[in-house]
Amino acid sequence: MPGSEQARNLFTVKGRILLSCALLAAASCHPAVLAGQAFGRYKLDVWRAQDGVRLAFASNLVQTRDGYLWLSSESGVTRFDGVRFKVFDGSNTPALQGRPRLQTVPLLEDGDGVLWIGTDVGLLAYSDGTMRPAALNATFKIDQVNAATADAKGTVWAVTRSGRVFSIPRGGGLHEVAGTVVSYASSSLSVDPTGDVWIAAGRDAVYRVHHDSLSTVTFPADILVDAPNRAYATADGSVWFGTPTAILHWRHGRVRRFSLPTRHTLGAVSCIAAAPDGALWIGTHGAGLYRFDGRRFASFTSRDGLSDDRVIDILPDKSGNIWVATRDGLNRFRPVPFDVFTTRTGLPTELPGGMIRDPSGTFWLAPPTGGLFRGRIEAGRASFTIAEAVRNYDRVTALAHGQRGSVWAGRLLGSVNRFAGQGDAERPFAAGLPPVTEMHEDPDGTLWVGTWRGLFRLGHGRRDSLTTHDGLPDDFIHRIYRDSKGTLWIATQTGIVRAVGDDERRFEEQPMPPGGALRAEVLFEAPKGTLWLGSAEGLVRVTGGTPVHLTMAQGLPENWVGAGDEDGLGHVWLGQLGGLARVSLADLTAVADGRVPALTTATSYEALDGLPGGDPGAWPHPWSFRDAGGTLWFAMGHGIVFVDPTRVEQNIRPPALHLEEIVVDGAPVPTRARITLGPGVRRLELRYTGVDLTSGPGVRFRYRLDGFDTTWTDAGTQRIASFTRLAAGHYRFRVAGRAANGGWSHGEAGVDITVLAPIYRRAWFIASTCLLLGLALWSVHRAVLRTRTAAIHDERSRLAREIHDSLLQGFGGIALQLHAASVRLALPASQQPLLDRVLSLIDRTLTQARNVVWDIRQPGTESAELAPACEEAGRRIFADSSTAFRVALRGRPRLRSRVDTECLRIVEEALTNVRKHAEAANAMVDLDYRWRELVLTIRDDGAGFASDAAVRQDGHWGVLGMRERANRIGASLVLSSRPGSGTVFVLVVPYRRGLRNRL
Repeated sequence: MPGSEQARNLFTVKGRILLSCALLAAASCHPAVLAGQAFGRYKLDVWRAQDGVRLAFASNLVQTRDGYLWLSSESGVTRFDGVRFKVFDGSNTPALQGRPRLQTVPLLEDGDGVLWIGTDVGLLAYSDGTMRPAALNATFKIDQVNAATADAKGTVWAVTRSGRVFSIPRGGGLHEVAGTVVSYASSSLSVDPTGDVWIAAGRDAVYRVHHDSLSTVTFPADILVDAPNRAYATADGSVWFGTPTAILHWRHGRVRRFSLPTRHTLGAVSCIAAAPDGALWIGTHGAGLYRFDGRRFASFTSRDGLSDDRVIDILPDKSGNIWVATRDGLNRFRPVPFDVFTTRTGLPTELPGGMIRDPSGTFWLAPPTGGLFRGRIEAGRASFTIAEAVRNYDRVTALAHGQRGSVWAGRLLGSVNRFAGQGDAERPFAAGLPPVTEMHEDPDGTLWVGTWRGLFRLGHGRRDSLTTHDGLPDDFIHRIYRDSKGTLWIATQTGIVRAVGDDERRFEEQPMPPGGALRAEVLFEAPKGTLWLGSAEGLVRVTGGTPVHLTMAQGLPENWVGAGDEDGLGHVWLGQLGGLARVSLADLTAVADGRVPALTTATSYEALDGLPGGDPGAWPHPWSFRDAGGTLWFAMGHGIVFVDPTRVEQNIRPPALHLEEIVVDGAPVPTRARITLGPGVRRLELRYTGVDLTSGPGVRFRYRLDGFDTTWTDAGTQRIASFTRLAAGHYRFRVAGRAANGGWSHGEAGVDITVLAPIYRRAWFIASTCLLLGLALWSVHRAVLRTRTAAIHDERSRLAREIHDSLLQGFGGIALQLHAASVRLALPASQQPLLDRVLSLIDRTLTQARNVVWDIRQPGTESAELAPACEEAGRRIFADSSTAFRVALRGRPRLRSRVDTECLRIVEEALTNVRKHAEAANAMVDLDYRWRELVLTIRDDGAGFASDAAVRQDGHWGVLGMRERANRIGASLVLSSRPGSGTVFVLVVPYRRGLRNRL
């Protein structure tokens, strides 16, 4: 998070306060308190208000397993993720609606992950983003539950302000425990490692719950016990009790009393907690904080930066932070892996400048404001004296180690002095030089001095000046360094060279990577044999491999590198603007060799991590070193940092990732594992967080939307992802995070998203549309077919009429004339057969022509139904005859078109045969439309015939023709007839075949 945003979100006391400074001594009248006793390496951050949340009267701190910190504030029950505070009230929590002044206090998280919240109407339970009533009791309105814990069985034990004790079994229900003493001295409770619950509620009101049985705890008579109202069980089986004047240690029935320091204020114990190092942190009602290590008390009050001396609760979190709630804000004591020394702890100046330490352990400081100081740093304190007073227009610009423990000091006006012994300066070793920028003394006593105008070699009675004529790239000397192989390196304004030859009077330029940094701020080896150059433009590997230039593009936290040292544990520490950076040496080498594209282990430490801040300059120099014990020292802009690499946390806890809110077109929707969005959604916002109570503002995020993104999007510290007008489909949103000083978390937060397509793009709509379109095309096709069929029918009818009216009438007239001639003419017997043959030919021709006319006309198609068409055919055929004819119909007609026509032709053929051959008195047609088929029966009571004789006679259609028509429509025709018993035709027409014929 940028500094400006931190300033808005984090109210700190005097910027940030490092608690490695000495604390105020306790009252001198109490021998147990030692003056100058420190709390240890903690940095204090204070919040009083943020994001509209007032943190006054903060109390009851609870950290849940998802990483969040819960507390009660003036605004209501509040959740903190390390950056943002969120208040749960009636505006966003249905269980709290209609209760604007409801007092809510977080109590504990049970074994099922349920957060219990005390109110003045009862207990609420929060889990899976939902708050619900859990145990209501009207008496809580005047006697609210203020503490709770859970035993090994999952039973929740709660105590009210007056000392009443309640139990809530895992299955539910609220039960008040009888036998407790009502007291108004406040109360608390704690569970020990064995599962026993200890309750403190005032004088004679200390209880122990063992196997669901409550008993009163009795203290020895010789121990002063004045109303214990705080109980805290530690991991070693001890139980600590807080009273108005002391803390009591209970272990295996033995009690020890430790009196609190005397204060002229209300110093009664308000809370107790154990830090990860085993020390007790003790809050009071008006005397601030105490830290007790088992022997001594150290105090910390509002004078030292605490938000208020009225402490309400203390919580050590899972990352080692100590959270302190007071009446006027929330405090975080964050452990830092550094010791920092500033003017508060004895430095002679706020700006240390150049720094070295001689073999005796004496530190030498050359501030950029002038002067030279020598002193010691030990036991958390610094003590310095003036080795050289501030000189007008002159100051020390370079320090270097000399022989026999001496120290060299070079100045802006060109003089060089050596300090030895008690720190007294010898007479100037050299004078009249250009401004000194760097120095180095060889074992043989040769002193190399870099200046603005060349390199000088002093010693053995000689003073040699080396310039560009001797191979230097230019005369502005930045750094001088002799590596582990004995090679002398000189870095100038425009390049770096190494000395060659036995006399080292000539220099050879070292190749540098194209576009690489040239202006050296520091030269160092890591490991031995590999020389690195740090500059304002990045880090350059000079030897030990192919020269390469590394910058922020390759994963450096910052380009500017002004110091570099190997810590002996496989890491390189870099001094950078505003802080320090640590990177694995193996990782650095792999990137330099081109085996991996970027650093993955770079960790940065800044003011947020307890560093003093400020940017060091290029001169005075040097400002870092590693001592014989492996400790690293850095002179930062506003203080000196002591780094013990063994104490730096190696495995940084990744942030706990959560998807907190989903907003669709500006309206929040319930956060679930899967959401469905309508087709009209224009904007989707997903608001996530990475809970990190140590360095929340430094948490970085990356996210991707599977199905939309092909790579991860680096979101930096931004905690919101937005997408507009997503296409229909299935997506999965994933977000990963990493702590400011750690790697990417393996766990992710995510949600499955389904975006519905518009109605016109959905499968069922497309299928329905295709079906309707198909039906429309089929209807058009049918209409075209009907039109064409009607036209064809009209044409065939016209042809039939023409044939009937012309050809058949003509042939009929010829036949009549020939018959008349045959009767009138008496032809000889030899000629009569010839005439009979002609008449027979004419008769056959007329019969064939009549059949053709019937086929052309298709009279059945003119009728909408088969039954009326059959009646019409019967009347026509049996006209002028004595045969009675009728049609019977059962069921709903279901066949039309060609199937009906073929059926009608069969009926006409059968009825015609009845008229010509049967001499029947009655004939009928029976139409039975059944579920799957039509059964058409034609019967008469005429002469009948033998069934095996049912063949086509010359000139007439017989049974064969009827069967051919039946086969054409997939029907079956059965004939039943005997001479003298009439004839029955049964035609069975299945509908499915009829449907295919219709299509």
